[in-house]
Amino acid sequence: MTNSEFQRLLELQKDFVKTNVKLPENNESETFELKSDNSPERFYLDIDRRGKIEFSKFKIQNRYLPTKQPLVRIDIDSPPHINPDGTKTSRNHIHIFRETEYDTGNLPWAYDLNNFLEIPLNGDFSFIHVFHLFMFSMSFANTVI
Repeated sequence: MTNSEFQRLLELQKDFVKTNVKLPENNESETFELKSDNSPERFYLDIDRRGKIEFSKFKIQNRYLPTKQPLVRIDIDSPPHINPDGTKTSRNHIHIFRETEYDTGNLPWAYDLNNFLEIPLNGDFSFIHVFHLFMFSMSFANTVI
């Protein structure tokens, strides 16, 4: 995938295929299928709240359905991430697709959420707050759940 293809997919308005969506509770995970109303593209939304020791740990990820390629993932209270260049993030970070020679198909580059201005968390890393900001930033049509 190229950076321009990623940007096109990111900007597509997305909505849940199912009309009745129940978000996972602590110790649960779920994958939801997403559609775009203005193109035939389909996506997955993965939510994993199965923190074994820390119940505040969770992951929210948007993937492109045909290839299952991750596009964007937010990790909260997870181990710090080490980028291909050796830089290290905090436990709260975001992975964003980036066309690179280091691409393993699993978003090798991450950015510290405290410094990521596109999703203004303002220190609130609660699941529902991060979820709503993630949905807004990923061009979801309806973020009311």
